[in-house]
Amino acid sequence: MSILVYVLNFLLIGGLVWWMQRQEWAKTLRPYFFPALGLKMICGVLLGLLYTYYYAGGDTTTYHSASLILTAYARQDVAGYLRLLFFNEFESDAFRATLPFTTYADFSNSFYFIKLLSVLNLITSGFYYLNALYLSLFSFWGAARLTAVLCRLFPQWRSAAAVAFLFFPSVAFWSAGLSKDALMFGSMCWVISFALSVAHGERISFWQLLLLPLMLYIFIKVKLFYSAAIIPLLLLYITIKSAAEKVNVLKQQPGQVGAFVFAVAGGLLLAVLLQDFLPIDFLLEHSTRSYYALLEMSVHGPHMVLESMEPSIRGIVYSFPEAMASAVYRPFIGEAREPLYVLLGLENLLLLLLSVIVLASLIKGTGLRIELIHVLFLLFVLLLGGIVGLTTPNFGTLSRYRIVFLPFLVYLLLQNRFAQRLLAYFRL
Repeated sequence: MSILVYVLNFLLIGGLVWWMQRQEWAKTLRPYFFPALGLKMICGVLLGLLYTYYYAGGDTTTYHSASLILTAYARQDVAGYLRLLFFNEFESDAFRATLPFTTYADFSNSFYFIKLLSVLNLITSGFYYLNALYLSLFSFWGAARLTAVLCRLFPQWRSAAAVAFLFFPSVAFWSAGLSKDALMFGSMCWVISFALSVAHGERISFWQLLLLPLMLYIFIKVKLFYSAAIIPLLLLYITIKSAAEKVNVLKQQPGQVGAFVFAVAGGLLLAVLLQDFLPIDFLLEHSTRSYYALLEMSVHGPHMVLESMEPSIRGIVYSFPEAMASAVYRPFIGEAREPLYVLLGLENLLLLLLSVIVLASLIKGTGLRIELIHVLFLLFVLLLGGIVGLTTPNFGTLSRYRIVFLPFLVYLLLQNRFAQRLLAYFRL
């Protein structure tokens, strides 16, 4: 029976891949499509093996075990399962106690993920690695669509987009497998690709319009804070690009960049002035509490300590530079001897070298033209990097969480002339 389940699901996955590679956007990704897809699927399997045999457990196994309980419940009581699935109505407190993350079930992204897994189990019969492959494929779909859009709109940085979103090691690995990160990454990239297509006047299909509410819902439900930072910036980007057709001052890139920066600065200033009417104190308190809770659990492993971290705007501002730098460049080589941290240290050394190359390129005046997309992605890096760095002192957890901003940073770092020559040398 298990062999039949695997065969049928492999056929279904193969059919989805066949459909995907026949789409117009996928043709833009040749010759990257199949190597990137293969890498993502392999990473999905490796992630499961890492948590099973190296960590001997973790969130991914917790999610999977809980989803099996819900799937068994679905087979016993369809009506009750549907009520739980859509309304979080539990048949009893005793049944609720058998499931994790149900204390605040309406707000828990982990419980939401478990419910999605329970639906997927109905197709895969609850086999862990089949679920991992489907989620890896979803993640790849979103990342590949965004890469294709960037390749069409900015063909001069085609190789930078492919490396950043499809092949960069930690991005490819941590955005795969049975994890919330795979779901977040796929939906986030899909939403951004849709927004860029709208902003630049590309044709939007009926199916894209139909999928947009679902993708937005998944992104918001899985990572509310990330979506709260990204979606307003995307709307602003669309507004400025649309207004550029009618407003003379916005027809050129400097005007667009200036308007974007002015609007963002104005929004931040307004938020500070209206902080008594906005949930800023709650956000500050939540960020600080998350940081110190993780710090307490990280004292025996590699971590960063933000001495100025406190639930105030002053504490956040003072802590931001160190948190941002740590989120990008740490752990350094030598901060820990575990194999995972050594690999992370090597990747961070590469990021540091790329940053030095960018500085050298700017000093030499290679004439990189600043476009609105650069400012948009830079703000993604700063805002999301700040959120991750200020709330995640543990370097192991940080390596996973930073996939939300890391591909945008790599994309920017690979656009200078020196990096482009290096990519061309390796025929990427």
